[in-house]
Amino acid sequence: MGQIDEQREWRRLAELYASLEEEELEEIARDADSLTAVAREALRSEMLSRGMEAPRANAGAAKVPAGKDEAPSPVVIARYGGVPEALLAKSMLDSAGIESFLGDENLVRLDWFYSNLVGGIKLMVREEDAETARKVLEQDPGET
Repeated sequence: MGQIDEQREWRRLAELYASLEEEELEEIARDADSLTAVAREALRSEMLSRGMEAPRANAGAAKVPAGKDEAPSPVVIARYGGVPEALLAKSMLDSAGIESFLGDENLVRLDWFYSNLVGGIKLMVREEDAETARKVLEQDPGET
């Protein structure tokens, strides 16, 4: 995944916020903690330029772990030698409402022999979903 160009993103968001009505900006500001730092600053700038009461500049800073500027890494909960098994496991998690993705799936699709080279197809989830996901995968796929 590529890095976000913060200046370009700020300009894009500034244009978006400039096109919104004051009520729409206030609605977004009510949930400012859910915004990225760039989005929060662009919103704050637009609201202040209109003379509106803006959210604090550091709103939501408490949600970011100290010393971490990036999202947590996904956790590998299972590895599969073949695509069909990996897709079945992923579909089980999808059905349970757990967001997941497959790592190295496309490489193994190119040639199944690569599976041994890369350590199989990796099924990954968020760290907070790992325990629940493992329990789902332990179930028999035919169970309801």
